[in-house]
Amino acid sequence: MGKVLDDPGRAHLEVAATTPMPRTPTPPPTSVDRWVGQQVDHFQIEKLIGRGGMGAVYLAHDVSLDRKVALKVIPDELAAHAHLAERFVREARAQAKLASPNVVAIHFIGHMPAREGQTGSLYFAMELIDGEPLEAILERRAMLHPEEARQAMMHVARGLRDAHHAGIVHRDIKPANLLRAKDGWVKIADFGIAKPLGSNTTLTEDGAVLGTPLYMAPEQAQGEAIDHRADMYSLGCAFYHLISGAPAFDGPNGIVVATKHVTETPVPLGDKVKDCPAAIAAIVMRLMAKKRADRFVDYDALLAALEAAGPEAKVYAGFWVRGAANALDCLLAGSLIAAIGWPAVPIHLIYVTVAHAYWGCTLSKWALSLRVRKRDGSQLGLVRSAVRTFVSLWLPFFLGAITLKTQGASHLRKLVEQLQPVEADEARSLVLAFAITHGLLTLMYAAGLAMASFDRERRAFHDLLVGSEVTYALGRKK
Repeated sequence: MGKVLDDPGRAHLEVAATTPMPRTPTPPPTSVDRWVGQQVDHFQIEKLIGRGGMGAVYLAHDVSLDRKVALKVIPDELAAHAHLAERFVREARAQAKLASPNVVAIHFIGHMPAREGQTGSLYFAMELIDGEPLEAILERRAMLHPEEARQAMMHVARGLRDAHHAGIVHRDIKPANLLRAKDGWVKIADFGIAKPLGSNTTLTEDGAVLGTPLYMAPEQAQGEAIDHRADMYSLGCAFYHLISGAPAFDGPNGIVVATKHVTETPVPLGDKVKDCPAAIAAIVMRLMAKKRADRFVDYDALLAALEAAGPEAKVYAGFWVRGAANALDCLLAGSLIAAIGWPAVPIHLIYVTVAHAYWGCTLSKWALSLRVRKRDGSQLGLVRSAVRTFVSLWLPFFLGAITLKTQGASHLRKLVEQLQPVEADEARSLVLAFAITHGLLTLMYAAGLAMASFDRERRAFHDLLVGSEVTYALGRKK
């Protein structure tokens, strides 16, 4: 039996095996606005800066230490709910235990002045983040650039690692609980439903499930025992949403959404966001694996993967080093043709195409630490590589073969015969054809570089055509 306490994107889902939890009332504006201008303990409350189902957040001045803080206060209407007060205190204590640069710090906890016949609302003072929650990006119908997301994920992963080391599972990682300062630093907030690992302590009745449906791990949705990998799953869902602009799963209510986390496979992030680097998309999808054993074993492993997925300081290969690589390819092709004749031609073309498609380099480029990739750093792929080969090798080859039939090439033919006597006329012709081919290729590179002389990426014509780039493979990490 279940009860959704609000819409699936923002609310906690509380699914109980017995009687469902009472619906959390939404506090009226007058309940939270009345504290503005008041002084409580040593905090002068200045203005309301946020409001949600579990409390209002104010900007306040800590007069004892002369600093700005954020005050989170339970609304009067909720102060009498014992389970909500317990959750509130739990949030403060869980955050206070974590001396982490990626977790919002808690400074003080106390009670607001009580009205007659009522219990004074709880409040706690916490670090003021000069920024906004990542949910604000979604509210603007915007998305995070994949590299921005990667950096933010590293911040959150460090905070969750510190929580894990302290024996705490957050259980509600979502964009609304990730606060980003103006300098880009991200901190985790709202440990209201956090739970110590191995603890039997609950915040609701037995059999209850807490979390936010859009970002809930399958084992969490099914009420199973959870560990740090449930937070990993939520982290993956949160950044899937932030990068793509849409949640991995959606539905009319929380029960439907939570069920999809258990039973359905999300559309791969790379299919939804074409310019998302493959490494980042793979990390997000691994975080969202249905089986917790298929996720990262710990946060150190996750952080290592995120670090490895970072952008590289690209050093683009210039004309001379690329020319040297092609000269080496020419020698290799010529030697093969001299050895076996015509069959070497398709072998060489297939070799160049496949090597560029899947490894990003031929032997000559590998020796010179060059790599051919798409501009996002991913593999070129067979189709792009085939087009690239046709433009840079096949077309000049056929032009060279035609040139061999003209009288203008006769002196070149004699020169080759003198320098490299070969019994087979066919082999000599093919060697000369490849020599002319690579000569024309060099001219095409020169033309391409001339066209891109104002382009710092130094892409040749065939690179411009298929969207490839040639960079150095060594010393590229930032």
